[in-house]
Amino acid sequence: MEENTVDHRLPERLFATDRFPRYRLNIYSRPNILAFVRHVLRYSLAFGNIRESSFRKLFDLPTRQIPVSCKLIHNLLSRQLLCNQEYTLWSVFCKDPLRFSLEEFGTITGLNCGVFPKGYEAPDYNRKGANKQKVAHKDPLLQKIIGKYNNITISDLAAELENDKQMDEWRRIRLALIIIVDGVLIASQQIHRPTLRYVHMLEDVMLSSNSLGSVNLSCTPYVT
Repeated sequence: MEENTVDHRLPERLFATDRFPRYRLNIYSRPNILAFVRHVLRYSLAFGNIRESSFRKLFDLPTRQIPVSCKLIHNLLSRQLLCNQEYTLWSVFCKDPLRFSLEEFGTITGLNCGVFPKGYEAPDYNRKGANKQKVAHKDPLLQKIIGKYNNITISDLAAELENDKQMDEWRRIRLALIIIVDGVLIASQQIHRPTLRYVHMLEDVMLSSNSLGSVNLSCTPYVT
């Protein structure tokens, strides 16, 4: 097939070959935070529990050795084919179709990408009062885990996690989890801050007393 010939065997593309979306890119995720958490919590009970959770495979990713260009990945995925498969992206690379679905995402990250538990109801964040982020610093649970200061950042929490040698394990693991979620997995702003609804999910994190340790992270967001 000639170099510039359109391959009609493939479905139509979402964008023409020389066109790209104009909306801003979400390039705020910082995978190097995983290396930081691993270093700060090394040999601790908190890190042992995290390694027994659904987050364990994230720490097998060589984040410091593999620099990632979010813009490059975004441009590759922008060459998307119009398909009807749910939770699946088909893009084109060198005229060959390339699949990236929830299955591949789960294989790479180890996160729970299966069906929702029976009886699970997705929270409605559009209802009145659902988003209380503006007054998050007044929330009792957030004050207990994060602190009473307004506009605290994930960077502030990381510094506290690293420098406070007297911090108890109950708070240590919760700070680590919110740093992972808001700094890596669901980062949505340039300056990372703890999200109230994710902090509330930490209330149900249970540590076991066995030698290996485990974390009940069924309360963490499902990736769908």
